[in-house]
Amino acid sequence: MYPLNAYIIHNQFIKGIENFIRQDPHLNILSQLKYQHSADWWKELKLDIPGIYILTGGRQIGKSISCKLLIKYCLQKKLFSKDSIFYLPCDEIYDAKQLGQTIRFFLNQVTSNFLIIIDEITFVKNWDRVIKALADEGCFKKGLCLLTGSDTLILKEAAMRFPGRRGQSSKVDFHLYPLSFFEYVKLISKKANINNEKLFELFKDYLVCGGYLKAINDFAKNGKVSESTYFTYEQWIRGDFLKKNKNEEILLQLLRTVLIVGISQISYSSLTQKIGLISKETCIDYTNLLQRMDILMDLQAYDQTKNQGFPRKARKFHFLNPFINHIIFHWLKREGYLNSIEKLNYNNLIESCVASHCRRFGKAYYFKGIGEIDIIYIKDKFLQAIEVKWSDKLKSNDLKMLKQFKNSIILGKSLKDGFIDNIKIMPVYEFLYTLK
Repeated sequence: MYPLNAYIIHNQFIKGIENFIRQDPHLNILSQLKYQHSADWWKELKLDIPGIYILTGGRQIGKSISCKLLIKYCLQKKLFSKDSIFYLPCDEIYDAKQLGQTIRFFLNQVTSNFLIIIDEITFVKNWDRVIKALADEGCFKKGLCLLTGSDTLILKEAAMRFPGRRGQSSKVDFHLYPLSFFEYVKLISKKANINNEKLFELFKDYLVCGGYLKAINDFAKNGKVSESTYFTYEQWIRGDFLKKNKNEEILLQLLRTVLIVGISQISYSSLTQKIGLISKETCIDYTNLLQRMDILMDLQAYDQTKNQGFPRKARKFHFLNPFINHIIFHWLKREGYLNSIEKLNYNNLIESCVASHCRRFGKAYYFKGIGEIDIIYIKDKFLQAIEVKWSDKLKSNDLKMLKQFKNSIILGKSLKDGFIDNIKIMPVYEFLYTLK
């Protein structure tokens, strides 16, 4: 058996809640930051309904911290006793056998309803067999088992093998994102009403540090993101790929190609040719993994007749957050993959920021006709055609394409709302601020 004392550093609440708040490594890091964001996704978690719950999201965005804040809340509200809560990080779990024995050891000590949080469970090979076996034995009928992981698809695909075992709650899956622009503004500025001049300044800062708390605090303190912070996030991407036996050289060549292609549409075949020395299947495998890790996203072409994407047509690839763009750029630059490129393309960065926000709050595509529309945003039954123009130049084809859609908008640099040929114009930062 694996005694729970091995994980005492993450379970300091056993010695009292004040000790937990003071000694827990995650809460301690959070307390030292000037700007602290408390992700409270768990407010939708039905803590009185037993079952298997899943929290996904990229690495280094606060999943672990949010879970510690959940524990703090449960103790303060006396929803669980300190003996019936267990936080299990999987970075030091050797195999599925150790995972199963550790969980069973905890469950054998519990006499009442419980909360067990198993952090980054996808690190452990065949973890899903352990959870399924425990569920089949009825181990999770008296408490909550919360699984977290950074590989979104793998975690959810595995969960599909637990039919009828996840409990009776109407919502069992949660996803944590970096801060949106709205959340970023609320974190940095405490004012209730913010004019567009201030939004513009905050938007320029957001394009540097995105929604990542460590980068936000670096930038607030030093006016730039530190090299050590960039390196921390690089190591996350590299480490997760190597754990899956992927080739780092192929990864870097893929990231370089996606960065250079920018927001232009491209097929997997063309992307493979530009990378060279890999198969199309390998290219798809690597891009899919980047998407599962919340690093990359793609927009399919929009099919008006079916109101959905064209999966076989060329796609537009976007990095999921402005800070991700900077991480990739710094990494490739240092490794010598971008000798001819001095800085990121600002227009690409902004369009990717808009596209990722639209994908977060609804569905997002691009549209190709005589010309191209950057983003087709669909939320419930509302459809909006979006053209992102940070420059002052508009082509006649841009307007012609936008007029095909009832709700069209041009997102620009101007500080004021307006119209061009009956098409609405809005500052891009005002649009993002209102998108929530």
